[in-house]
Amino acid sequence: MKKSYSSFTIADIKNLGIKAISQSLFSNIHPVSPSDFLIQHLTNYQGLPLESEKAKSEALIIPIINEIRLKNLKKITFFSGYQFNVDAKRGLKGFCDFLISAKYNAVFIESPLITVVEAKHNQDLIDAAPQCIAEMYAAQIFNAQDDNPTPVIFGVLTNGHEWLFLRLENMQVCIDTERYMLKDLPNLLGVWQAIVDTF
Repeated sequence: MKKSYSSFTIADIKNLGIKAISQSLFSNIHPVSPSDFLIQHLTNYQGLPLESEKAKSEALIIPIINEIRLKNLKKITFFSGYQFNVDAKRGLKGFCDFLISAKYNAVFIESPLITVVEAKHNQDLIDAAPQCIAEMYAAQIFNAQDDNPTPVIFGVLTNGHEWLFLRLENMQVCIDTERYMLKDLPNLLGVWQAIVDTF
């Protein structure tokens, strides 16, 4: 089968048996103050053309994910651009933009709990949801096969400036009704921390 994560459609998600609903995922978020390093980094990139996926990834997305890692040094690590082949027959294969693992000192992909998908240029975040959901489902299968069943997997869709969170549990994915913005950094980091705190 030639299908991979990036080619998944809404119909493919339904064929996997996954139901998608819209639901508020977070309440009473506690804002998290960004580090001086992150603020300086983001300031340094202001005014630069950040239109390509690579530029947004390097300038905006990786710094946010790494900020969360640094605030949770003994808890998580992340993998960028790794091959994640779980079930080729069902198309659950291909490269993932980012996988966040619950094992902080992992060398290879272990215990993936969060998948992050970069929306393509000029693509609305929700249009990238099928790819993200497929990766979340694959992470759930991967953990079960590794004798580490994980009932809840989170997903994130982002273009760097705007962030949308998803939650997969019991073959139902909830897509958050709220979108979080880079310009409201403490709230965005607060959501990330709330997710990490659930594991």
